[in-house]
Amino acid sequence: MGAPHTFGMTSLILAAMAAGVVSSWGAEAGPQMAAPPEPPSHTQSYSQPQTQQPSRHPMTTGDLALLKGVSDPQISPDGRSVAYVRTTFDYQGDKVTSVIVIADAVSGATRHAVQGTAPQWSPDGRSLAFRDDAESHNGIWIYDIATAHRRFLVPVPVTNAWLGSLAVKNFAWSPDGSAIAYVGTDSVVPPAPRPDGDAPAAADVEVFSRIMYKTRTGFTDNRRTHLYVVPVACGAATACTPRVLTPGSFDEHSLAWSPDGHQIAFVSDRSPDPDNAYTNDLWTVNAPTGQITRLTDTPSAEFSPAWSPDGKQIAFPAWRRPNNTKDSPAEDTHVWAMAATGGAAWPVAPSLDRRVGQVSWSPTGAMVYFTATDHGSISVYRANATGGPAQRLTTCECQVPQYSLDRAGRWMAYVQNDLTHPSEVWIAAADGRGPRQLTHEQDSLLAVVAPAESETFEFTSFDGIPVQAWLIKPSGMRPGQRYPLILSIHGGPHSTFGNTFSANNQMLAGHGYGVLAINPRGTNGYGQAFSDGSLLNWGGGDYHDLMAGLDTVIRRNAWIDPGRLGVTGGSYGGFMTNWIITQTPRFKAAVSLYSLSNLISFYGTSLYTDLIEAEFDGLPWDNYPLLWQWSPLAHVANARTPTLFIHGDADNDVPISQAEEMYVALRKQGVASTLALYPGEGHGFHRPAHNLDSLLRLEAWFDHYLGSGGGTSAAGGRE
Repeated sequence: MGAPHTFGMTSLILAAMAAGVVSSWGAEAGPQMAAPPEPPSHTQSYSQPQTQQPSRHPMTTGDLALLKGVSDPQISPDGRSVAYVRTTFDYQGDKVTSVIVIADAVSGATRHAVQGTAPQWSPDGRSLAFRDDAESHNGIWIYDIATAHRRFLVPVPVTNAWLGSLAVKNFAWSPDGSAIAYVGTDSVVPPAPRPDGDAPAAADVEVFSRIMYKTRTGFTDNRRTHLYVVPVACGAATACTPRVLTPGSFDEHSLAWSPDGHQIAFVSDRSPDPDNAYTNDLWTVNAPTGQITRLTDTPSAEFSPAWSPDGKQIAFPAWRRPNNTKDSPAEDTHVWAMAATGGAAWPVAPSLDRRVGQVSWSPTGAMVYFTATDHGSISVYRANATGGPAQRLTTCECQVPQYSLDRAGRWMAYVQNDLTHPSEVWIAAADGRGPRQLTHEQDSLLAVVAPAESETFEFTSFDGIPVQAWLIKPSGMRPGQRYPLILSIHGGPHSTFGNTFSANNQMLAGHGYGVLAINPRGTNGYGQAFSDGSLLNWGGGDYHDLMAGLDTVIRRNAWIDPGRLGVTGGSYGGFMTNWIITQTPRFKAAVSLYSLSNLISFYGTSLYTDLIEAEFDGLPWDNYPLLWQWSPLAHVANARTPTLFIHGDADNDVPISQAEEMYVALRKQGVASTLALYPGEGHGFHRPAHNLDSLLRLEAWFDHYLGSGGGTSAAGGRE
């Protein structure tokens, strides 16, 4: 059935946006269930839009409202239906709406839709549990498939504390369907600590005595996350109190029921100072008695346990390095398995030198399924549970970040997108045979928008290392004309560009710009050695990779105007944008989004101090010269490029002070620069209106300094 579900918004098409508002959506009466589909025999292809227009235009910001988020595909136990989340964006009303859609697995016809996120089928397939905050009830709901009736099950208090990017605050049905276990929060906010012992004199004073006193956009409420269990019979008609399974002063998350329903596996960091370490371990709690057992005791971190069907083994992704970070780790996760009673773990796919994501078991227990990133594609793989070579099941040049299996192990539902097709739900045999597109959520967009074509290529960098890149050409190019080029830089530094639909790149191409996206050293998906390539060296080899890629495309493409180059990126991509303008004057305009500029001050003000410790091998005061050497601010006197800074004023991942330091330094030197602050926004924008505004500002900035998008004659004149 796939991994249990988080309470937060599922992955959206626009990476800069997360959900904040939901609204209702109508539901039809109960469906007539079709027989499970037979294995399709045709080869993979995207279905054409159902409504074709005589002509289509390049993508613009006006088309954004047609783009839908499609995520969290959950195939029913009998394989006959697929539930998934459809997310729409209202830029005028400034809201996000998410509904759960139930589609027939044969025809794709929509049978139900209900407001909410994170669908999970009951074991008998008659109900869905899901997350929603409708009617002032923020928590878990139950949806009856036959009657289309929804009822509230239990409120789930949440904390604003951040436990790391791989911590899953999820919920799951018990194997017999009688109860739901979930990750919840203490309902009572603990008093603020006062280590000095003084009586408070003012009620509005914030007092902290922990390293991670910040959250993504504020200050921590200090509440802990625990495992709870509640009978499914509870609700409006039957009042009952959820039972806490893991009380105490620790945080627990990422739960999974054992097949017999007696044990629940979970993840917890119970080291003496979890704020100052990242040593997640696997634990189990006996659901009837509450007895807790530790399964692992490693110096690194384990994540997201998954039980084998017979309950004798647990598979999980994990690290092995003792020094890592809660945010963007250089170390790749790999799949491991161990006896459910604990003991030594073994690698499931030891020869696969790639970063893995979602992990689950085949219904027979012989195979472990997982996703992994390779050369810009995310694919579903499987390997023998005892260890062996990995078999790639989804073979398209695309990204498949989420999947689920039916109970019999015949079918796999998954989300797929590629460079010119936004996300849709697909279905295939569990071995990957006969993939076919199930949904048509993007038909309205593709009926009017002609996505710009992209090409991927590999070049040899300055030191002989091969590097992958993508070039998106301007829409409507004319022979003999030259066009501006935007170098786009990903975050991380261990994130990745790839074979996925990018609305931002499509809009830039539609506006008359070429876009170059490069995966420099530090990027994941090319093996551990490549991912480690930026350690101790932000702005070194990675910068030279970017410049080598830029030189390559200019040399190979006469249509690129080297006098009209722009650069942009967010987070680490913003760091690199700031770095680039201090190293070369070749770029005529830059847009730096939620960027870093001073690695020394970043360490003490960011939500996560461990990023600097992991990337630069230790505490900063032991090596301030190295951090200052790789800080753009140290070289700002060299900058001449007009730069727009875009930042959320509540960003604690990369505090606003990072943009302010760079902005003020540029202005002091007479370099044209502008600082755009977005109120209440963190690292990546939640509100559609803010996202749209930032895109329009980015386009306008490049238009002004690069002579606007579009071609010029070979002699340089506008046409």
